[in-house]
Amino acid sequence: MQADRVVEALRRHVFQPGEDMAKRFAEPERVTVLSTTQGLYEAEPAGWRIGAAAWVDSAVRVARDSSLENFVATYGFVFSRDGGTLFLNDAAAIRELGRGLGAGLDPLAYAELLAELYSGQRIDDPVVFSFAATAGFRPGWLIANVEEFLRKNPSVDPSLVFPPRVSEEGGVTRIDFLSHNYYLVEFGAAIDIYQWTVTASAGQPAFWAREPVAQRLTLPPS
Repeated sequence: MQADRVVEALRRHVFQPGEDMAKRFAEPERVTVLSTTQGLYEAEPAGWRIGAAAWVDSAVRVARDSSLENFVATYGFVFSRDGGTLFLNDAAAIRELGRGLGAGLDPLAYAELLAELYSGQRIDDPVVFSFAATAGFRPGWLIANVEEFLRKNPSVDPSLVFPPRVSEEGGVTRIDFLSHNYYLVEFGAAIDIYQWTVTASAGQPAFWAREPVAQRLTLPPS
């Protein structure tokens, strides 16, 4: 991984005033940063669909470790081949990314980013924070394969879910899709399911709306 780019992205977009890097540990597939405020940040390749775009050099997920359940902050970065950095938790930046819809940007790649990084309770702030249940978990998932999702979550009513739908009409791209999060509750784990609608006129920023479909669906013990 490109450790220097990860550290610079954290400094610019994530670190709080007065916070800086104290130590850095770089491995081929992971960068660990300990900050001067004892924040522990783990950066790994994200594996998002956006990584297949020709202009993308790499996509990185960063998790800030926490001793509290359901409070592992998750950040996303896309490093472009021309040296730029896209901070995916910045709502204005990801709206601008939506200009590519209808012009070569994979709609599912866009939906996947919203599903994971905009999975928290509040998604209308300038910078959106999503929290994973524990280290090693994502904060949210795109429901791309309905059969696979229902197999992993047999307690979910099948009538609630549908695969992503993409349409283009009158120069407007529309994406309808579902996402779910995952969090720990007193005696196990639960998920919420959300329905999204994304619209983007040709060459214009994207806009989205999110509505809950089902909340606090308790998962059976694994």
